[in-house]
Amino acid sequence: MKKNLVLDQLGSLLPSNECKRLFHGRGGLVEGWQQINIELYGPVLWVIVYQEIDESELMSCLQDMKGLVDDWGVEHIYIQRRHIRGNPVEIYYGNDSYLEIDFKVTEDGLEYWVNLGRNQNTGLFLDMANGRQWLKQNSQGKSVLNLCAYTCSLGMSAAQGGASAVCNIDMAKAVMKRGQQNFALNNLSGRNTFIAQDIFKMIKKLNQKGPYDILVADPPSFQVKGFDVKKDYAKMLNKLKPSLAEGAVLMLCLNSPLLAPDFIHDLVAQEIPEALFIKRLDNPVVLADKDEDSSLKVMLYQMP
Repeated sequence: MKKNLVLDQLGSLLPSNECKRLFHGRGGLVEGWQQINIELYGPVLWVIVYQEIDESELMSCLQDMKGLVDDWGVEHIYIQRRHIRGNPVEIYYGNDSYLEIDFKVTEDGLEYWVNLGRNQNTGLFLDMANGRQWLKQNSQGKSVLNLCAYTCSLGMSAAQGGASAVCNIDMAKAVMKRGQQNFALNNLSGRNTFIAQDIFKMIKKLNQKGPYDILVADPPSFQVKGFDVKKDYAKMLNKLKPSLAEGAVLMLCLNSPLLAPDFIHDLVAQEIPEALFIKRLDNPVVLADKDEDSSLKVMLYQMP
C-alpha cells in the first residue's frame, strides 16, 4: 500500500528538533496522495488535505502512526482540511494545546513564532529552507532588500549570515509585526528595518535606502488587491533596478505550479537584460516533483 511509502519517509526524518516538510504529496510522486502534505512543527504533526479525496488510506496511515508517535517524538496530530470552508482543523491525536496559539519552532539555528489553526499560513514557509540557507551563507557584509517579506524569515537568515543591513517590506502590518518579533526572538540586532506598506508606494524611498547587494523577492502568486506575479513582478524589478549595487545578486522566487522557470528568465531578460543567470537553487529533497517546472523556483541572477 502507498501508505507504507509515506510511513517509511516520515520514519526516515523523525524524530527531529527542526520544523520541516516531511511529505510532499503535491509533488505527485505517490499516487492517491497528491492532495496531502505533512509537516512537523515542534511536537505537532500537521497534516494538510487540499482537496476532497477518499481519505480511507490516509486514516489507515494515521492509525498506524499512533503506534509510532513515541519513537517519533510527536505529541499531537492535527488535520487541516482546506477544501472545507473555514479550513477546519481536526485534532486526530493528542489535544488542542498547540492549536490557535503562538509557539516557537526551530530551523537551522533560528527560532520562529508559528500558529496552527484555521489560517492557511502558519507563519513559516517550510519549502523555502534552502533559500534561507543560501542567504545565511552569502550575506556577510551585504545590504539586503527583502521584498514581500511575510514574517521575515529570509531577512532573518541574511541577518544571521552577517548582513550589514536588512530592509524588510510587506504590505501586511500583521506579518511585519511578526517579523519584528522573530528578529527580537533571535536577538538579531543591527540595521534591520521593517516597512508595512505596498512596495509600489515605497519605490522612491527604497531606492534612496540603497544600493542593495542582494535583492530577495518571494511574492505570492496572486493576492487580491495585493500582488499578481503575471503583471506586477516585472513592474517591481523595473522600478527597483536603480537600487541595485554593482554586482548585486537577485534571488527571484516563484511558487506557482502554472508558471515555469522561463517566466522568470523572460521577465529578467525584459527588465534587466544585463543580469547574468547564475543558477536555480535546488529544492529540499523532500520537495521532489514529477514536474520540476511546476515546483518551487528560486532563481539567482547577478548584475555586472
